[in-house]
Amino acid sequence: MSTRNGPHARAHSTEDRPGSTSNGNGNKTARYSRAEYAKGLALQEEVARADADYQRFRNAYLEIARTEPTHEVALAMIGADMDRAHARLQALIGLPRLPFTHEPSTVMRRDAQRLAEEKH
Repeated sequence: MSTRNGPHARAHSTEDRPGSTSNGNGNKTARYSRAEYAKGLALQEEVARADADYQRFRNAYLEIARTEPTHEVALAMIGADMDRAHARLQALIGLPRLPFTHEPSTVMRRDAQRLAEEKH
C-alpha cells in the first residue's frame, strides 16, 4: 500500500519547500536565498571572531600563569575576559550553558599550577 497520498505525504514532500527550484531534469534542488546566505556568512565570521578572541585571552592567561603565577589581579582579569569570550562562543554555536561546568579560567589555573609543580 502506497503512502504517497497519505497523511504524512506532505511532511516529506520536497515540492512545496520554499526556495526549491527545478534543475532542468524535473528534479528539485534546495537553494538558499541571498539573505539566508548572507546570514550564514555573517554567523561564520562572528564565530571565527569569537574563537579568535577566546584563543587570544587563553594564550595571555597561560603566559601570565607561566611567567608570573603569583600575579592574582592579572590572572583574575584575563580569566574573567576569557570566561566571557568562552560563553559567547558557546552561545554562538548553540551550546547551552550548563550549571555544573567550571569556568575555563578555573580549569586552566588548576592545570597551570599542576604543570608548575611537576617541573619543580
